[in-house]
Amino acid sequence: WLVSGGGSLIKVVREPLVLATLAGALFLWQGWQTPRFLTNTLELLGQIAIPLMLITLGVALARLKPNRIGRTVWLSLLKAAICIGVAWGVGLWFQLDPVAFGVLVLQVSTPVAVTSYLLAEKYGADSDAVAGLVVTSTLLSVGIIPLTLVFLL
Repeated sequence: WLVSGGGSLIKVVREPLVLATLAGALFLWQGWQTPRFLTNTLELLGQIAIPLMLITLGVALARLKPNRIGRTVWLSLLKAAICIGVAWGVGLWFQLDPVAFGVLVLQVSTPVAVTSYLLAEKYGADSDAVAGLVVTSTLLSVGIIPLTLVFLL
């Protein structure tokens, strides 16, 4: 909503991903549980979400122009460097124990999420560029994550 210039904070809070996260946090905090039939239904729906997102991502990748790949590689490397650097600094600042420090740094070195593409598409941002970032950051993470582990361990 920020990039596209449309929408408001209310629209963001009403986004299904945000509502589900808030509801999950509330349930966890209160110790509530959903009835078994509802839990099973939600699990089945959740299992189909990622394959559907990957199909839509594939459609966007088919439209991706080869001349934009260099930009997505550069942005993916920049994202990894900034995120790992910030996590490294935060871990040192808070003097995290080695396991928590490693988990923090590895968590932020993961690739761009597929849901970013869907949100970019929904809010009118450059969804083709985001699709390229999802793919290139995923491919680059094959090398980035092991290198990060070498420095962490």
